Amino acid sequence: MLNFKIDTEKCIQCGLCVNDCPTSIIHFDNDIPSIEFSREDRCLRCMHCLAICPTGAISIFNVQPEDCMQIKGNLPSDDQLETLMRGRRSVRRFKQENVDKELIDRLLALSANAPTAKNAMQLQFSVVDDISIMQKISDHTYRHIAAATREHRIPKDMAHFRALSKAHEEGKDIIFRNAPHMLVVSSPTTGSSPMFDIAIALTHFDLAATNTGLGSLWCGFAIQALSRFVPDFKKLLGVPENHNAMYPVLFGYPDVKYQRTVDRNFQKIHRVTM
Repeated sequence: MLNFKIDTEKCIQCGLCVNDCPTSIIHFDNDIPSIEFSREDRCLRCMHCLAICPTGAISIFNVQPEDCMQIKGNLPSDDQLETLMRGRRSVRRFKQENVDKELIDRLLALSANAPTAKNAMQLQFSVVDDISIMQKISDHTYRHIAAATREHRIPKDMAHFRALSKAHEEGKDIIFRNAPHMLVVSSPTTGSSPMFDIAIALTHFDLAATNTGLGSLWCGFAIQALSRFVPDFKKLLGVPENHNAMYPVLFGYPDVKYQRTVDRNFQKIHRVTM
């Protein structure tokens, strides 16, 4: 049930909620915005109506406007946002300590607000928030890779894992980079664009984490190692069995400090003309 409510004393009948509803289910009923029960199942749960109301007259899904943040006056400046986006780096050296769980929860909440195709919101955020658990996952993974190496089960397209396994025997963790934490965002593949949904959510997490002083690393080695060599990795991480799209980001307090941004002006830009 949507629980769509209008504070009639605040509503100014501007029609913004009616005009902005993506599925056009809001209409005026006696000059008050309303949603018929028969149309409720068409709601995308985007809550544009609540967000756009200039007087805070609308509540929906039990979300009250007074509990939401005001956008005006609270956005970062252009220079601040540019510094964040240009200054974000892939971190491969982490301090061996836990990040405060309240901070992790805040970052997860921000990531969960990322857009998904059709606003389906089918993602799961599986987080390793304790360094001791992360170490167990790492040890478990390397044991499977070592066994596959001994038994000559490393496929040709994964041959680099022989070198990664040997490096681990020498005390180097190239797969997980000794990161204290890991976030795996997963999705069923029945959605419109599961991998894009995952990437958008992780980008939100990545930038938010950078802004708090954390370091992060999108880790292809980790997802390769887990999915190709650890048969029980979904159970290990609590990933639903039908979630066959996923990607991990390692994160923690960085043990390195970058001093400036760098410009990547070498990527191709093509301006379309007709």
